Amino acid sequence: MAMWNAWRGCKKCSDGCLHCYIHKGDSKRNVDTTEIIKTKDFEKPIEKLKNGNYKIKSGIVYLCFSTDFLIEEADEWRNECWKIIEERQDCTFLFLTKRIDRFMKCIPDDWEDDMIM
Repeated sequence: MAMWNAWRGCKKCSDGCLHCYIHKGDSKRNVDTTEIIKTKDFEKPIEKLKNGNYKIKSGIVYLCFSTDFLIEEADEWRNECWKIIEERQDCTFLFLTKRIDRFMKCIPDDWEDDMIM
């Protein structure tokens, strides 16, 4: 199981956030969850070993499990993430969100042409 937290931090946006594990876990580690920051692992999926293989193996990658991938404060970084995801077509990127209403706004422009509605 691979994890990729390109950024961290979150802001509550609905009643569903009341018992969110992100806020509870960060509180235990004295991390300010309200601060949305790009992490040092931002390019983790495309990092390579000395032999040229990717450090993260093919398979499922759990994306932004210490934040919400669609959070507004990360809009400036998300396009870079889509490029990384496009490069790693051998992986399936899985994320959870409470902001699904932002999905169509956050996907790459060329995805809309291929989507079946």
